[in-house]
Amino acid sequence: MVCVGLLNKGGLIGGTRLLRQKQVSLTASLFQGSQLCQKCSSKIKTVHQKVEVAPNLRMHAWQTYGYDSVEGLVLEQVRVPPVLRPLDLLVKIHAASINPIDTAIFGGYGRDVLNMMRMIRQLERGTATITPTDFPLTVGRDFAGEVVSVGHKVQGVGVGDKVLGVVSPQAQGTHAEYAITSVSNVCLMPDTVTLEEAASVPYAGLTAWSAVVVSGLVTPATAPRKRVVVLGASGGVGTLLCQLLTAWGAQVVGVCSNDALGLVTSLGADALDYTDPATKDVLRTDGRFDLVINAAGADDLDYLDALRPWMGSSFVTLSPPLLRNIDSDGMILGLLKSVKEVVCRNTSSLSEGRAYKWAFYMPNPWALNQITKMLSTYKIRPIIDKVFPFTEAPAAYQHVLKGHARGKTVITMT
Repeated sequence: MVCVGLLNKGGLIGGTRLLRQKQVSLTASLFQGSQLCQKCSSKIKTVHQKVEVAPNLRMHAWQTYGYDSVEGLVLEQVRVPPVLRPLDLLVKIHAASINPIDTAIFGGYGRDVLNMMRMIRQLERGTATITPTDFPLTVGRDFAGEVVSVGHKVQGVGVGDKVLGVVSPQAQGTHAEYAITSVSNVCLMPDTVTLEEAASVPYAGLTAWSAVVVSGLVTPATAPRKRVVVLGASGGVGTLLCQLLTAWGAQVVGVCSNDALGLVTSLGADALDYTDPATKDVLRTDGRFDLVINAAGADDLDYLDALRPWMGSSFVTLSPPLLRNIDSDGMILGLLKSVKEVVCRNTSSLSEGRAYKWAFYMPNPWALNQITKMLSTYKIRPIIDKVFPFTEAPAAYQHVLKGHARGKTVITMT
């Protein structure tokens, strides 16, 4: 079976999908505006799937040319990115979510570290310049969409497959009609979720996994013996933290605003109102929790007292100062300042038998696969606050900037 197409402005008009049958190999060449398929040559052992995208094909992308917040966004028509590396693939985006990191990047957050990562990426490709190029910049970290082209070493994913996934932080983002990512950053999309739901999970899910497993040292095997407090339990990461932990058998208390108590309870957690002065007192008086995860923004270190002393308990924050310090003080001084801050906080907390830790988004193919399996078995339910059409992306960013979201904000191409 042979499926041949091409790419144009509107979507899929170019590509070749080769399916292995009796070790027959097909070679398809394509050019803009026409189709050409050569006949099969038989009995060649290896079959590769590959699409060559014409260099003049265009797409729409939301871009900024300066760190001037959402007001600088422009809907541009740009070149569809080519597949240059053997393990990369090109995805036609059907839906993408907006994460707080996206709106922060518009203001210059993490610019020094991201520029360094971009320069390393350019060196790998042999396209490095003396001065790293910040702009034009497209944000967006995760997506759901359809594969339209793959590198020659890609396995397990083919042209036409629907996938969910993330893009590397230094790469151009997913708030565009097409995006490039590595095959290690995607999973086949389960049919238990919609495209919008699938797009809402990867970045927040991997951030939650990093906080729980990497920093919090909680695993499916140890979770049934753990008691966890989640601050900011009704947000994009918070809703996934609650579901991940409760699915593994942990006892979870979710702290959120009053109007989100019902949502957090529906995720399997005991919900407490953060505006109620009694909430903090109740948790500190209890003092028998193994883990506190802050997904709410600025750290409230009073919650350290909710942790069990001398039992390996931890306060994990998803708002570390590292990138902010590097932005303000430069790479070396910013790094030293950040190390000093975490050491100082641990000096006091460790003296009481409690650790203070940072957590970040971390790419993790195995974790993404596990999260996708939990989606397919209904152990994780995507929580979407609001869906915006692609043409209204600036309004979607403004919605995220207002805060107090209930789950994720998603952009859809349909």
